[in-house]
Amino acid sequence: MSLLTLGSLGNTSLAQEVGQYVGSVAKQDGYSYYLIGPLDTLSVDDNDYFYRVNKSPFITADIYEKFATGLGNAGIIPVFDGRGKIDTNLVSSLVTRKLTYPVLVEDEGKANLLRALGYKAVFIVEENGEYKFLNSIPVSLYWKIPVQNPEELRKKVLLNSIIYLGPGEVQIRKSFVTSGVVVFSDEEFVISEAKKALEKRTAPGRVPW
Repeated sequence: MSLLTLGSLGNTSLAQEVGQYVGSVAKQDGYSYYLIGPLDTLSVDDNDYFYRVNKSPFITADIYEKFATGLGNAGIIPVFDGRGKIDTNLVSSLVTRKLTYPVLVEDEGKANLLRALGYKAVFIVEENGEYKFLNSIPVSLYWKIPVQNPEELRKKVLLNSIIYLGPGEVQIRKSFVTSGVVVFSDEEFVISEAKKALEKRTAPGRVPW
């Protein structure tokens, strides 16, 4: 399940449920932190469309907020990926929402850039396969929650992210298309709902590009 799938949800509250499940698994496996996603929005020149949420910085921030809340409920600290390109409008949206979680950066220079944009947080760099905290020390949350069966949630997310663009055909995991119905899985139950969406000319998901 990709970030782009979450960015296509009609019901964004499902992102919190996903975060809670992911957090419960990470906690069970002994982790304290989880890298949510990049400080960048979706654009046609991205190397990996599926590692972006949405073209809108406001929708991206909303999904991140819900996903991070789910992680926190499970005892996991969210971390943003500040390496590479960043969208300053997204950074501003996160600051406005007070979502200044730790950020993984390339170096002190990127940390200083984010500080100049008003993002005051813990910054982390990777050195020789290890993670160094620039202005803090590692911490962990003490609580955890049971790991639930994810199958029902996965189905809800895949069905709620079906996108109707217009007459055409079912298109599987394709980005920046302009016709037909886009889905994020080729499973039979998803394809069946996609065909119904073509007939009804409507689907619950929203276009992220």
